[in-house]
Amino acid sequence: MKCNICNKFQGKWPIFSRTHREKQKVKGNRNIIVPNFTWEQMLDSSKACYGCRIILSGCRGSFALHDINESNISRCSLHFYYPLHLEDVDDADADKYLKFRLKDGQRFEVELFAVEDANYPIPESWDVIPTLKRTSPRTDSAVALATIKGWIAGCVVDHCTPNSLCDTPERQQLPTRVVDVGQRDGVVKVVETKGARANYICLSHCWGLEQIITTTKSTLQQRMRGIDWDDLSKTFQDAIGLTRALGFEYIWIDSLCIIQDDVQDWNIESARMASVYSNGHVTIAATHSPNGRGGLYTHTPDYAVSGTTPNGEPYCLFFRERIDHQIDAGPETPDMIATETYYPLLSRAWVYQERMLSTRVLHFGRYELFFECKSSIDCECGTIQNHGAGQETPIPLIKIEYADNLSDYDVSSDEAALLPVRYQSARLWRTMVSCYTVLHLTKSKDRLPAIGGLARQLATRRQSKYLAGLWEDSLQDDLLWEVYTASKLKRPRPYPLNAPTWSWASVENFVGYSDFILFTDLDGPVAEEREPVEYFSTVERCTVHKSGVDDFGSIAHGQLVITGRVVEAVLEHQVRTQDDGEVIVDYYASFPGYKLPVASDYLLNYEGPGVTSPGTTVFFLRMALLQLGRVERLISLVLRRSPDILDAFERIGSASLSIRTGSVDARREIFDTAELRTVVIV
Repeated sequence: MKCNICNKFQGKWPIFSRTHREKQKVKGNRNIIVPNFTWEQMLDSSKACYGCRIILSGCRGSFALHDINESNISRCSLHFYYPLHLEDVDDADADKYLKFRLKDGQRFEVELFAVEDANYPIPESWDVIPTLKRTSPRTDSAVALATIKGWIAGCVVDHCTPNSLCDTPERQQLPTRVVDVGQRDGVVKVVETKGARANYICLSHCWGLEQIITTTKSTLQQRMRGIDWDDLSKTFQDAIGLTRALGFEYIWIDSLCIIQDDVQDWNIESARMASVYSNGHVTIAATHSPNGRGGLYTHTPDYAVSGTTPNGEPYCLFFRERIDHQIDAGPETPDMIATETYYPLLSRAWVYQERMLSTRVLHFGRYELFFECKSSIDCECGTIQNHGAGQETPIPLIKIEYADNLSDYDVSSDEAALLPVRYQSARLWRTMVSCYTVLHLTKSKDRLPAIGGLARQLATRRQSKYLAGLWEDSLQDDLLWEVYTASKLKRPRPYPLNAPTWSWASVENFVGYSDFILFTDLDGPVAEEREPVEYFSTVERCTVHKSGVDDFGSIAHGQLVITGRVVEAVLEHQVRTQDDGEVIVDYYASFPGYKLPVASDYLLNYEGPGVTSPGTTVFFLRMALLQLGRVERLISLVLRRSPDILDAFERIGSASLSIRTGSVDARREIFDTAELRTVVIV
């Protein structure tokens, strides 16, 4: 008898023995997706269907492990996926999981899987069940520690040949200060290293809203004498304990190793971030913890259900909270859990460069441990390469491609060979900017400093001038950033400005580029030839003036002098209200007989220094024509006159005119009568 929920673990495969089934010519599958049913329907189905009884038992076991009350379940959905062809069985998506929406607005997901072990059989009569690895029951268990040591040792042995991506010399020069974890005498203290050399660990963590222990000018000497264990946050205690367990003497912790109320010390030490993280042997990441109280460790249990089928075949399935490998920042959707909820550390902007710069990162996540180095990624369950629910290339793979690109500079022998390397480097930077700008900063002024370590590292290879988040050797492309945030989510422009308005760092919104890298994999970069581009403006001069000691940090002011065709228009606002009452403001530029949407860089109608009212004269500077497949995009910068500097302009947005290649000459359009002008943008 057919089951309307689990289909008794059958896709569209014939129910024969596995040997017979492998001989069949099956032309499709039938994924079992039941989008909406109640818990009561699940209970009723389990009375007649042994498959649903197995699922019911496994889900209840998972509920008990995570304090989920059955009475709190409002609705359920089941998602059983099967391969399209028999030959795809080993590689195709065969996930099996259930989603539970709870009455308190939360959700809980349970996945079921088998393991490759003769002691845990799977019936021949069942269609494809995913085979995964069990995680350690606790991430501070002996099993977890053995996994950690294996990952680190494996990277050192397999990836640390001379000139390889993960090659880090033994006994690096220590940062200015480190925390001695007390391997010799049990005393935890800050030490000034005075150029000493040793291997050390770094910690990446969320500070949170509560004040954690720091080093200040008044407490430095006290910290150097010793730190009481109870004064350390739970995260610091766990990280120091793990450092000891891994056999290291020193760990670098930002709040303790940088003097927090000394501006000069902070400027100097923040400028050294690239070397601190890149020279550390491994970075411990408190990935699931929103603050110091969260610590490193979590329980990650599973629940086994075993028995025999009605036809006498033994089985053993494991159930656990579904592991979501969407470990990069993004909003919560019906198919994707928000990074900020389950991986809060990865939503922080400062952490982005810590993650990218570190040779090895050990993440203590919500569901399991996972590991990133410059050559590979791994996790306890073994499926992190599936990337999760997101469509873009995840940061661990961008990290690997970035490391690979840096090494390409060393092996390219002449300028001709360097051309594709330089373009890929520029494109990677623009991709990293797009990833970075979706993350959260506590202080707006840190917009450039928080990515400055990456810029410093890249500058050693690119040999190009760094210009407030852009690069001189790719400036015409780097200027073509666009704000991707929906109008209702845009923020006002911060004042005082963090950067000149022609820089993406001048806004606090998510920005992106047309050549964002969407796909790459562990086998290496996905080669993509650059599509045609035609530039219409010429950069005459670009200058920036730093506000501190770091060439890659905060900017006092900057100026871009550029020549191109400029046309005037009048800015218009259109206000509309959605069904939920949300007020949306859209911006347009009005030309005689023509309107063109404007993607504003920030909330233009917000009262303050950046307000740009309807009726304001704006200026379109034609920049470039990009060919993207069969579509051409004419991109222009939208400017207004600077209210503070005579004869200067500020960028307030961008405009894109998209057409199918050959249908319209996009190079003429609104610029038929445009004047060739040299403008100064500040």
